Amino acid sequence: MGAILAPRDVAALYGVTTTELARWRRTGDGPSFYVLGRNTIRYDSDDVTDWFNDPDNAYLHDYPAGH
Repeated sequence: MGAILAPRDVAALYGVTTTELARWRRTGDGPSFYVLGRNTIRYDSDDVTDWFNDPDNAYLHDYPAGH
């Protein structure tokens, strides 16, 4: 297990918005996440990295373009 990231951390690292992350959580399209409380969402950095680097998910985001 990697570092634990808040949605704002994932957004800053990968150039997406927290709104996009929320939409992906609702639709089941984004990286896996954990619900730790009513308003507390966290991501495992390893899962997020794997998801953003998976070519099957490239149509949802611009990462790693420009990196």
